[in-house]
Amino acid sequence: LSQNEILEQFGAMFFKFCQESNYDKILQVLGGSLKDFLCNLDALHDHLGTIYPGMRAPSFRCVERASDGALVLCYYSYRIGLEHIVIGIVKAVAKKLHDCQVDVIIEKTRSETGDHVEFAIHMKHTGMSKADKRKSIMSLIGTPTDLDAAAMTEDMLIGSSTFCKAFPFHIMFDRNLNIQQAGTSVARVIPHLFNQQYKFSHLFDLVRPQMEFTFDSILSHINTVFVLKTHDGFLDVSQLKSSSEIFRSYNQSVLRLKGQMLHIKESDVMLFLCSPSVGNLDDLQGRGLYLSDIPIHDATRDLILLSEQFKAEYELTQKLEVLTDELQHTYRKLEEEKRRTDQLLYSILPPSVAKELRQGGTVEAKKFDAVTILFSGIVGFQKICQDSEPMVIVKLLNDIYTAFDDNIRNDVYKVETVGDMYMIVGGLPKRSNTHAKSVALMALDMIQLTQRIKITIGIHSGEIVAGVVGKKLPRYCLFGNTVNITSRTQTTGAEGKINLTEVTQKLLMEPQCQDKSFCFTQREDLVKMKGRKEPMKCYFLERHNKNKAVHLIMRNSSANRSFLFKPRESESSPQYTPPSHGTPPLSLPLECPIKTEKLLQSVVNKLI
Repeated sequence: LSQNEILEQFGAMFFKFCQESNYDKILQVLGGSLKDFLCNLDALHDHLGTIYPGMRAPSFRCVERASDGALVLCYYSYRIGLEHIVIGIVKAVAKKLHDCQVDVIIEKTRSETGDHVEFAIHMKHTGMSKADKRKSIMSLIGTPTDLDAAAMTEDMLIGSSTFCKAFPFHIMFDRNLNIQQAGTSVARVIPHLFNQQYKFSHLFDLVRPQMEFTFDSILSHINTVFVLKTHDGFLDVSQLKSSSEIFRSYNQSVLRLKGQMLHIKESDVMLFLCSPSVGNLDDLQGRGLYLSDIPIHDATRDLILLSEQFKAEYELTQKLEVLTDELQHTYRKLEEEKRRTDQLLYSILPPSVAKELRQGGTVEAKKFDAVTILFSGIVGFQKICQDSEPMVIVKLLNDIYTAFDDNIRNDVYKVETVGDMYMIVGGLPKRSNTHAKSVALMALDMIQLTQRIKITIGIHSGEIVAGVVGKKLPRYCLFGNTVNITSRTQTTGAEGKINLTEVTQKLLMEPQCQDKSFCFTQREDLVKMKGRKEPMKCYFLERHNKNKAVHLIMRNSSANRSFLFKPRESESSPQYTPPSHGTPPLSLPLECPIKTEKLLQSVVNKLI
């Protein structure tokens, strides 16, 4: 079986599971045809969302296509790749609930529509009689109506004033959310409805569903129950009697409206047909409403009268609805915190390693045959520590390493910082055949970022073993002789220069690692290193253009001064080339206390 066939069978099994999980009755009465069933799925999901606040259900919109009679199903979901599960569910619903066979074809993918997937649902008519075909069509789209809207006479039309009286709680708006019409009762308590400077979204806040407040978004969730509330100050309570003063202090300046959205195709406007969300006579009177404002056919009228007998139970229901909204808000905040936690975790461990640890798996140590490691250290750092206050040292290291972190390339991984030692590696956890070039370019950027603070850099390439060490505060560590040689290349290297071993220099000469900015100079003497019998040949790495300028943009001030870096050359200079990426070099913030500035100045003078 292919992957798509497996997903379709999973969809059919999921529908069977729902039937066996006490949802069979509600699924049977959800719609008399497949079209009605699909159109009412959003209402079922909205009801389930009040029971399970963390549920993020998809949305469905189903229309009949006049050209061939097929149903067009629009599927909206933040999950990607589940289209064939939907196909399996639709086929199972058609077969088990409506006794018909359908073909479901994906006509438009998410990449074509931007936010949803479109399916075409066709009835299978092979081997059917005319009576069976008619029965199948009715199962698909429902019983056709005999009333043709185009054939209506003028005597059958209803005037806007009559419509506003018959439906006193309705609001009609166009694609730009400009209000075109409103019912008599809602217009009386919200007089700003016909103020042209206010749009529908200016007066109301969308409580449910959670989505963008636009015409197209509403159209995509047309089958969902909509709950709106007015913004503070738009509900007119100035005409309340003195006996209702107590209600004004009980947050009566907000009116909640609950109902459905209807798309009027003839004029391309949206009709919000709703009822006031009030639970008792106190709520009604406190918002300036009367029982006569609610139509006789509206069940809200009976609910208000019965609520006097069941006030306690209704208050619990209201609290449950409020708690549901709060839980949904809390769930969104939890999702945001989870995203921040993941971001923090990915800054400590490689993303691929962090994902495995999050899923409870164990990360086995891996051997990497070819990586390039870089160590850097500040020249004279021990002397600086002896002569300077601790806060000055912390400030100095933070400024330098923050600049390094902001300029790290995508294919370079920062391993750790210990004291003044800064360690990065290229070629892991994602293997690359240009690891030496990436690390060499990063080293040139580091030298360029620290113009008046001398740092010594050592680079070596070879094989290592990498793995996660520890359970509490786990660390991604590198092991092997390559790490030791790199460290000694830095400690025995020429101060203020980039020191390369012969292994790395040869890698940088290969075609995939060559760069026009690389300039190599062989060190005159061979370098003796601890742990190696033979002295090693080393090279210095520099840019061809030694006078290349650097952007010096102050982070906390527009003033042009810096104790750590040289001033920026004029951009009009013929040798000027802007940095290719990353954050400009750091400088000392001007709001730093004078005492700290003097201490840091003394540190820099000693380094110079």
